[in-house]
Amino acid sequence: MKKIAVITKNFPRHFDFIVSVMETGSLCGVVMVLDDDNTFVRNNDLLNKYYQNSEHKFFGNKYNNISRIHTITIKNDEINSSKISSFINNIKADLVIIFDVNNIDDSTLNEIKSDIWKLHFGYVQRFAGFNGNIHAALENKSQSICTSLIEFKNNLYAGRIIHQTQSLFRQEDNITDAEYRSLRKMIFDMEKIISLYNNDSIKYYEAGSNTTIYNENDITTDDIKKLVDTANFLAKNLSDNEEFEFKKQI
Repeated sequence: MKKIAVITKNFPRHFDFIVSVMETGSLCGVVMVLDDDNTFVRNNDLLNKYYQNSEHKFFGNKYNNISRIHTITIKNDEINSSKISSFINNIKADLVIIFDVNNIDDSTLNEIKSDIWKLHFGYVQRFAGFNGNIHAALENKSQSICTSLIEFKNNLYAGRIIHQTQSLFRQEDNITDAEYRSLRKMIFDMEKIISLYNNDSIKYYEAGSNTTIYNENDITTDDIKKLVDTANFLAKNLSDNEEFEFKKQI
C-alpha cells in the first residue's frame, strides 16, 4: 500500500477530508496549517459569511480525533519554510494531497519528492486559481460548479485532471452551498480513488489550455453583491445553456 500525506487546515471540512483518507489505511502524515479565523476569502466579509454558513450546513462543527496520525502544525507564514518538505520527505510519502492551502510557492513544491495532487474548487479547464466556482457564477456558468482533483506540480494549474464532482444543487442552495455539495461528494469518492491509486489504475485527463488563472483579490465585494442583488444568490438562476463535461474515475 502506498503512503499518502495531506496538507490542509483545521476546520470541519478539513477533518472530514483527513478522515476519508485515513480510513483507506494509506494516510501516513498530516501537515495542518492553523487558520485562526476560518477565512475563505481575504477582505470579503460577505462571501466569508456565506461560506461559514455552508460549512456548518454540510460539515457541522465536529473535529475528529486524528491523534494516531503523525501530524505537524504550522502557521500560515511558515508554509514556504522547509518544514513542509522536510516533514513529507522524511516520512517518505508516495503522494501528497493539498486541500484548501493555496499559497505554496513553486520552489516549495519542487522540494517535495512525492507526487502531488490538489483539491481545487472549480472547473479547472476554465476557472483555475482562486474562487473558480464564484467566477463561474459571475459568468453565468454555475452549472460548471464542481470540485476538481488535479495533479499539482506548480501554480500554473497545468496538471492533468484526476476526478471531478459536479454539484447537483437544490433550488434552495446558494453558490457556496452548491460548492460544498460537490466537495462532500469528492470526499465520499476518495476511498475509491485512493484504491485505484494504490493499484496504479488512475486515469489521467489533459486539462487543455483554455483556462483562466484567477488571483486571490480578483473577487470583490461588488461582485458578491451583484450575485446577491441580481439573482438572490441562487445557483439555479445563474446559468446559461452551456454543457460541461466532468472527468471521472468512477
